[in-house]
Amino acid sequence: MATNLPLPLFFAQTLNSLAPIFDDTLSLSSSEAQSTLTSALDSLYLIQRMINSLGVFSENEGVDEISERELVFMSVRWVIGATEEKGGLGGRDDRVSTLRRAEAAYNSFLELITSYGVLSPEEQAGSSAAASGSAPRDPAQKREAKIRQYKREKELREKISSSTRDQPEPSSSPIAFLLSLLPQTPSRPAVTSTSSGYTSVNPEESPEISRSAILLVLRLLHTLTLSALSSIAMELDLLASAPASISPIPEPASDSRQSSRGAEDEEDNSWRLDRRPGAYRPRELVSGGGRVLRPFTILPSTQALSDRERLKGEVFRQSWRLPTMTIDEYLEEEQRRGNIITGGGQASYDAPTESELLELAAEDDGTVLGYEKAEQKRLKDEKWAQYTDENKKGAGNTMNKG
Repeated sequence: MATNLPLPLFFAQTLNSLAPIFDDTLSLSSSEAQSTLTSALDSLYLIQRMINSLGVFSENEGVDEISERELVFMSVRWVIGATEEKGGLGGRDDRVSTLRRAEAAYNSFLELITSYGVLSPEEQAGSSAAASGSAPRDPAQKREAKIRQYKREKELREKISSSTRDQPEPSSSPIAFLLSLLPQTPSRPAVTSTSSGYTSVNPEESPEISRSAILLVLRLLHTLTLSALSSIAMELDLLASAPASISPIPEPASDSRQSSRGAEDEEDNSWRLDRRPGAYRPRELVSGGGRVLRPFTILPSTQALSDRERLKGEVFRQSWRLPTMTIDEYLEEEQRRGNIITGGGQASYDAPTESELLELAAEDDGTVLGYEKAEQKRLKDEKWAQYTDENKKGAGNTMNKG
């Protein structure tokens, strides 16, 4: 640990070691990344103790009473929280402890920048809501709040990119923005963020950084802190319902080893989600306060273990029956069966009747077709005349005369 460096250079050196992790160029699951996180946290906590012992920040000061070089060190608590949040891969208890430390560091960062008046009124309201736990619970309001937060973050990133020394890309990690505010270390020339990562350049003495650029970075870190605190709260809630420890997956054993293990089989199979019927042991579903402890399915009151096996077997059963014909094919089939009535309406009313068609066809004098239609019309009229002579008007009305 290079404690012989000046504090700004020591902070820049620590951030430079974290840059590949925050830039997603180094996997968190690798041993190198975890070793880097542990070493960086030791350095960051040492920097924080040095800041406290020097009395850099005071509750009685405002943001205008502190210099630019001291203003940068307000971000140390955020870096501690973000670094802690990326660790804790040793199990449930280790992860919970790590998230608690990250949450405490984030809240300390919020208190510091709030006391100095760094935030705008809108950001101050959001910070107060997050601290008091009065964040919106309605899904629509939560979505609107996330959209506003995303727009604010995008706007701040663009402003920072155009006002800092190295002018990193707006999509760069916050570590790149902080490195552009700090002097270069002897082992690290100026660092510029590119699409492929960090590339070194060799400038002259770094110029002074404007106060507005530092405040923009702090406001960006505030926006990222609110999002991180929300994620930490949800993860802690999930971890509270998770088992305290998970046994590792047992390695395949020979027959001789299997016979000697005896009662350990049940313990080794505890990691399985679908336990054997003989190893099924019911646990408490809901706590005394009404909190759900584990996922469950509501079954009839007369359920037996066979119901559990039946539900498990129905997961990959054949899909539901799908339609076998299109709508046009269905209508054609219905019309073939005579289930669709056609005709009627204004077109049917305007169409000529059979008598009118015969009369029109009979007007074609001198043609065979006209002669046939005229004969058909004469026979039809004659039959109608005979019918009216034999059936007087009203002759069938015997029940309601008059």
